[in-house]
Amino acid sequence: MVIFMNHQSKFFLFLTLLITGSFLNAAVNIDAYVDKNRVGIQDNLRLTIEISGENLKDIATPRITSITDFRNLGSSSSTSESVSIINGKIERTKTISFTYTLKPLKTGKFLIPPLTISYENKNYSTKPISIIVVPGTTEKLPPPSLNNRQQQETTTEIEDNLFLETRISKNKVYKDEPITVDYLLFTRYDIANLSFGAEPNFSGFWKEDVFMPSNIAFTRTTRNGILYNQMLMRTIALFPNQTGILTIPSPEIIVDIRTQSRSFFDFGSTKRLTIDASPVTVMVQDLPEAGKPSNFSGAVGNFRINTTVSDTELKVGDSFTYTLELAGSGNLNHLTLPVLPEQRHLRFFDPEITTEINEDKISGKKIVKYLVVAQEQGSFTIEPLEFSFFDVKSGSYRTLYSKSYNLTVIEGDRNYIPSSTAQTLVQLENRDISFIIADSDLHDLILFFSLPGYWLLWILFTLTIPATVLLAREQVRLNENIDYQRQRKARSILKKYWKKATYYAREGKSEFYRAAQTGLTNYLADRLKLNRGSATEILLQRLRNSQLEQQIYSRIENFFDNCNKARFMPGGFSAENITTHYEHLKEIISDITKYGL
Repeated sequence: MVIFMNHQSKFFLFLTLLITGSFLNAAVNIDAYVDKNRVGIQDNLRLTIEISGENLKDIATPRITSITDFRNLGSSSSTSESVSIINGKIERTKTISFTYTLKPLKTGKFLIPPLTISYENKNYSTKPISIIVVPGTTEKLPPPSLNNRQQQETTTEIEDNLFLETRISKNKVYKDEPITVDYLLFTRYDIANLSFGAEPNFSGFWKEDVFMPSNIAFTRTTRNGILYNQMLMRTIALFPNQTGILTIPSPEIIVDIRTQSRSFFDFGSTKRLTIDASPVTVMVQDLPEAGKPSNFSGAVGNFRINTTVSDTELKVGDSFTYTLELAGSGNLNHLTLPVLPEQRHLRFFDPEITTEINEDKISGKKIVKYLVVAQEQGSFTIEPLEFSFFDVKSGSYRTLYSKSYNLTVIEGDRNYIPSSTAQTLVQLENRDISFIIADSDLHDLILFFSLPGYWLLWILFTLTIPATVLLAREQVRLNENIDYQRQRKARSILKKYWKKATYYAREGKSEFYRAAQTGLTNYLADRLKLNRGSATEILLQRLRNSQLEQQIYSRIENFFDNCNKARFMPGGFSAENITTHYEHLKEIISDITKYGL
């Protein structure tokens, strides 16, 4: 049979084949699967999304924010291609795989919901996956490497051989009273690697980091007759800013346990576990109203006050330094300075304030230096300063007084007259009318407003008014808005840690990672208006929601990951690594500066 086709029919046939071929080429297959359906609360689950098709184009990493019962610890991707010949036809298939490491948040039966992936303006959905999360671990663990002294039979429960413990200095405190928290790791296993996982949000507290180790260093200790390896993982200082029963959470610790070899050719492997400590609670009570001094400004702890003056004998117009030093332990970083007594004959300029906090973050001193100018001749007294604080030991308020100082001011080479003229400089000379002009010679009257300098002064004065208003508003905003104050000071904090990181990087020391991670974390927390001590995951989540460019976000995420590996993995750093990561840090700071973060 012969079929005759005109030109129009041939065109439609060609168009149909072209469209059909396009659909065939564009067809993709998307699937999702896990490495196991039953997982322990201390184990990790691997979820893989596979996208395959002919002539497959690159695709961005799919987001899995719809998975709420598991935390995403990170992802990786890979690409592969396969070639097959079917009935003489060569077919090429490209497969892109995205693998996610998921940490279960609680035990029970859960469902990984269908995941939607967009490709070529079309949405594809995967099938749901059922997961059962049980206590402990579902994988077989090696026997503990430490035996007790009595050679008792060892238990196979992981909680008996590997756990994190939280120790707090006090479980009942006053608001703003500092608490020291230690997190200690106890293990009877042979540890290959250690790193920090997600950090919790210390809601209700202002947090200061006191100690974080730069490498793995265990010491032996005995608990209930059983021998353990013990390591201090972290020490923090917490300042409660709320009252009631507050919970102190625990950071996550990722532990790699070495498994034993089964044969000569088996070199062993590692088993990764994620552990944390049980949360502890602390009772925070409000400061009593009874006996509260009128000048109390929120200082809680134990303090002492001292003042000095650089000179007590001077001339009119001379200056001297009045120094105030507050020292002790407590919320030194957050207290308000005592108010200076009014001095009518002296002018106090804005002070220079230096705060020196000790390594424990709860003790130190604050040094305040005032430049003072003597405005008048005479003998004057600087009255004592009053400073009130709540003494946590006695549970009562105390008021401290500084010294008083007697000043003698003699006549100088010229009188110093401030903007508000001191009235004591105007003296009568035993006449009925003072300041009579006795000179009878007449002179030409010069009008000031006819002089060019007069109008120049007025112009300069007018131009300073907006700047003065803006400066005043800025000062009020700094005093009233703590978040705005943190944002303004964030760059100086980053600069401080950048200086440390630069020094350690040039020396090739591992302390570079601690300084870099602490500085970048604190800077991002202040800029993003998050509590100090917020989990890295929370910082990254806020960055994702801030429409930050994916390239910049990935650099920050990878840098945090490299810091954790370098600080807690044996041999996790080298001089070459530090040099490379230092360059990465420079790029990150440059990026966030350009981005306006």
